[in-house]
Amino acid sequence: MNSPGRPPADEPQDAGERMAQRILLTQLRRIGDVLMTTAATEAVRQAYPQARICYLTERPSDIIFRYGSLVNEVIIYPRGLTARLRTVARLRSMKFDLAVDFFSNPRSAMIVRATGATRRIGFDFPGRRYAYTDRVALPPGRTYAARHKAMLLQPLGLTVPQPRPLVRLGEPEREYARRQLDELGVRPGQLLVAFSPVSRQPYKVWPAKNFARLADILIERYDAVVLPLWGPGEEKFIDDMRLAMHHAALPDYPIPDLLQMAALMEKAHLFIGNDNGPRHFAMAVGTPTVAVFGRPRPESWTPPDDPAHRALAHDPGCKDNCTYPRCRHLACINEVPYQAVEAETENLLEEILKDGRPH
Repeated sequence: MNSPGRPPADEPQDAGERMAQRILLTQLRRIGDVLMTTAATEAVRQAYPQARICYLTERPSDIIFRYGSLVNEVIIYPRGLTARLRTVARLRSMKFDLAVDFFSNPRSAMIVRATGATRRIGFDFPGRRYAYTDRVALPPGRTYAARHKAMLLQPLGLTVPQPRPLVRLGEPEREYARRQLDELGVRPGQLLVAFSPVSRQPYKVWPAKNFARLADILIERYDAVVLPLWGPGEEKFIDDMRLAMHHAALPDYPIPDLLQMAALMEKAHLFIGNDNGPRHFAMAVGTPTVAVFGRPRPESWTPPDDPAHRALAHDPGCKDNCTYPRCRHLACINEVPYQAVEAETENLLEEILKDGRPH
């Protein structure tokens, strides 16, 4: 980090620190990545309550900021060269005092540099140092993604001790969840378990028969209600799980949007699934999770020392030298042991059902 140390967030900062009234935060790519920046975004809002905060991202991640006051404006990074050049020109015209590049990849570094923001903060990656006035070095080893995003606030004297993804829901989404579960026949007091056996990446897809076996066990032992979650084009994952089940999951229902899905998970007592976007939303609404990991390392996507969120993985010895897409066995996901996942699920359910009733 090339900037001098700053006082902690709860100590007074000099007038120059507090003059930032136009702030740009940026995180491109996937919605899970954007969710991992929300704790840091909240810290910026708390430190600069009067500032105009803009957030640059791609669709559909803008939906995360539909409610609440974390940001004043979401700016969409569009497709197409001409549209992108116009967007960068607009960003430059906004004359930001401060820009924080949570992504810090070559493209986002160029964008942040082009804004001409007075102060620009990003990670100290080779080939991108020219873009930032303050550069933050990542510690060695693997770090939970929300924590490593929050490290970019260190030059501002801000700390986020236990960063967690967060999303605010509105009454329309909560009313949707109440109505949808009522229409599906879910009764108050039943153990509701959301299952998301989906992923667009083959190295993240645990066999459907394993999810089916676990769903059957929860129905038999706990009288659980199994709520499948899926998005457009992901119906096959749910069909495969249902076909392998001996008991019935809840029937199909119209595919919800992302915040409606989050509202359904807010009603659930437990989430079980692959390493995917729905799991991040489950964490963001406070629902305990059990997730199965393939190629990615669970340490990067699971809050450390948090018993509400369990992650199961298997390293066949080639994770650090992965050859995907040339890899054909995908042992990293296919060989995650079923018994270990079942055991972690039951351990977590002991906490959820402390007095015999789901909380």
